[in-house]
Amino acid sequence: MNWEALAAIADTVGSGVVVISLIYLSIQVHRQTVETKLTTGNELANQLNYVYANLSDNAELADLFYQGINDFNSLSPGRKIQLSTYFSRLLRVMEGMFYQQRHGRVEAAIWSGLDRAIQDLCRYPGMKSWWVTRKHWFSDEFASYLSIYISRHEKPESYWEN
Repeated sequence: MNWEALAAIADTVGSGVVVISLIYLSIQVHRQTVETKLTTGNELANQLNYVYANLSDNAELADLFYQGINDFNSLSPGRKIQLSTYFSRLLRVMEGMFYQQRHGRVEAAIWSGLDRAIQDLCRYPGMKSWWVTRKHWFSDEFASYLSIYISRHEKPESYWEN
């Protein structure tokens, strides 16, 4: 065997190692992408659960929420401020998830459930009244997205009357 043959064998082996390295790297990048999506979705779900937990932990806030989503304008000024703060916190988390989803960082299954929750909330007349006066607090893209649901005339069904 001469030096040219050895060089050709070394080139072939070297090319094979490069291809194997690229395959390994692409597998690792894919795994990292999946892990990032799951971590992002989990973190945002935890934030949303924290905001929702306020309702289950505080009966007065739950009553205010129920009254406010049905008729925001009937609330006293102080109660409007309190509920506005809660709505703002809730929608900020949802806006964060909206952008993470737009950038492919939230799994479709997680987003679809949240999207349905947003649609349900937007059916209520009190949320519609609040949104008209507060939509400028949010990004134009999220405001446009939410306004589509706000403008629909669908009957709310998430929180039933006794």
